[in-house]
Amino acid sequence: MDSKIIIDSTAFYAGLPFRSLDCYYTTIQINEELQKIPFFSSRIETLIHSNRLQIIEPSSKAVEYILKNSLNIENKKSLSDADISILALAYDFLEENHNVIVLTDDYAIQNVAKKLDIFYKSLLYSGIKYSGKWINFCSACSSISESNDKTCINCGNPLKRKLQRRHP
Repeated sequence: MDSKIIIDSTAFYAGLPFRSLDCYYTTIQINEELQKIPFFSSRIETLIHSNRLQIIEPSSKAVEYILKNSLNIENKKSLSDADISILALAYDFLEENHNVIVLTDDYAIQNVAKKLDIFYKSLLYSGIKYSGKWINFCSACSSISESNDKTCINCGNPLKRKLQRRHP
């Protein structure tokens, strides 16, 4: 079975694709993020021309799947469009029966990947220790809010955010 290594912007910041002869995959959204930094522009072109980087747009089916299945894990504010695209590309490759590894230090991506059984590996940091669902709660009255409100609907105090751990 063919293996696909998917990288987000963290891998570029760490210099990984520039130090390796492996073939990596990323998305248009990650490329657009990196093109804003002059340092990466010509280097990414070199990777593409040497067949060490392929930029692929994930299917709309995969994007919808990630959006639908990540909402109960991370809220939309935690996942950028680029994050969603990385997870969706991994989902596309898994659907094609490839082995997939996502290289990222983004905790939101790692949390969703873990819950969706997408293998990931951290590059610079230790990675997430716990996975679960982020919830908003009121420290004054202990109510839990499923919405993205900033204040408690019961008592008006500011809401805080915490990870509600799930056991495997």
